[in-house]
Amino acid sequence: MSTNARHAVEVIHLTRRDSIDTMREMLESATPGAQVWLVVPWRYPLLRSLVHLKLLRRAAESAALDLRLVSTHSETRTLARAAGIPVHWFVPPGLAGARHQRRHDVPTLAARVMPVEGGVAAGWQRRPRNLGIGSVVLALGVSVGLLAVMLGVGLALVPTAKVTIEPVARPVAARFDVVADTTYREVAADKMIVPARVVQVIVEGRGETPASGRADVPDAQATGRVVFANKTDSPVVVPKGTIVRTGSGAVVRFATTSAVELPGSLYASASTGIVALDAGPVGNVQALTINVVEGEIATRVEVLNDAPTGGGTVKGVPVIDATDFDRLRGEMVAKLQQQAYEQFIAELAPGEFVPPESVEAQVMSQSFDQVTGERSDVLSMTMKVVVRGVSVDGNSLYELAIAELEAQAAEGHSVIEDSLVLDRSNRVTVEQNGLRFSASARGMVAPDIDVAHVKRLLRGKQVNDAAAALSETLELAAPPYIEVQPGGWRYMPWLPARLEVLISSEVD
Repeated sequence: MSTNARHAVEVIHLTRRDSIDTMREMLESATPGAQVWLVVPWRYPLLRSLVHLKLLRRAAESAALDLRLVSTHSETRTLARAAGIPVHWFVPPGLAGARHQRRHDVPTLAARVMPVEGGVAAGWQRRPRNLGIGSVVLALGVSVGLLAVMLGVGLALVPTAKVTIEPVARPVAARFDVVADTTYREVAADKMIVPARVVQVIVEGRGETPASGRADVPDAQATGRVVFANKTDSPVVVPKGTIVRTGSGAVVRFATTSAVELPGSLYASASTGIVALDAGPVGNVQALTINVVEGEIATRVEVLNDAPTGGGTVKGVPVIDATDFDRLRGEMVAKLQQQAYEQFIAELAPGEFVPPESVEAQVMSQSFDQVTGERSDVLSMTMKVVVRGVSVDGNSLYELAIAELEAQAAEGHSVIEDSLVLDRSNRVTVEQNGLRFSASARGMVAPDIDVAHVKRLLRGKQVNDAAAALSETLELAAPPYIEVQPGGWRYMPWLPARLEVLISSEVD
């Protein structure tokens, strides 16, 4: 590597229209081995992603670049450190002039890689010489002493200032169609595609539904009375429980409810109660139809009912109907699908969402505990289903909405993130690789404000002149508010660290 390459310092000022691909192309256009300062504009969302920052670091390493990132956004700086990229609040004053240099002998993107000429570049690339231990200790002691003195003087004499500015904000709105594609891993803004992935879970459960069929079953037993007649001239005892029945037609059997004694004379008679052996109306028989005695005692007595029997009834009971199976199957699929959806939601990464319209269930197995016509209050079953859905990257959808709104805004304007409202249509079309749906977004856009540039503009000015400079330079909704400490101090601080710039949309 040449000495010039080792001493090269180059500055790239990003715009809000730059993508990761254009950043990587500009890094590839930089001088190999150079120190490159990448300046991020205010409210630039694309580098608030650890994945994107790691891609930049790898691109810089591939081009043998010493990459430095300049950003006033705390989250961007934190993520950049995690990605292994050195970060700075502002461009060093010695390099700030590179913003105004242009390169007209190279293609468009490469022209934005601005070299820092002369001794300034060498100064930023210079490495310390090898010193002896004594010299190092002495230099370190002197440096610490001077630093302590300067720090004390600075704290005592250098003022601090807080500047609050409120840029003009305007409403914008957009409606657009989106494709959530499971084959994409990053946003494709030109195709209106956001990343998605398939989620799947297997759930199992039991359920039951009331039986809808009805059937009549025997309930109460019929009762009545019969008369026994002695067929002998000897006394006869007819014991309790003697079975008598009808003699013609359907056989209906009864049992006596008590013992009866017949006198010892031919055709002597006595009556007793009977109850049907089978419950239900079958025991309700006409008079003079019970005329048969069963058992050994039949040789000695005769029987006859001189009145009808009655009281045999039925009752309605639930039974399983064929329609119950379809109903319970549908209820179980819906129940298990809802359980799976809740499990999806619990396991999603931050920002992801699963449209309910994308969820579908497929039955793997099912088992019913009853059969058609079975007497039962309920039909019960066990079912196992596999449920699939499509998880959409909501953060990518958010970025796409911002890009759509900013496309309608003037150059140099950005969406105030807290003002963004994103609505998604419930009409979702399931496609081979994902989903298609429409979305609408609305929010407020305000001019981009480079905080580092504002600090350079204000340093050393009188307070009134600083306020006037802000009003002339920026498009503000209200006059800037400047508070300087100590009270009564009329000049703005020279040191950027002593000047705090607040954007009212961020404060609110």
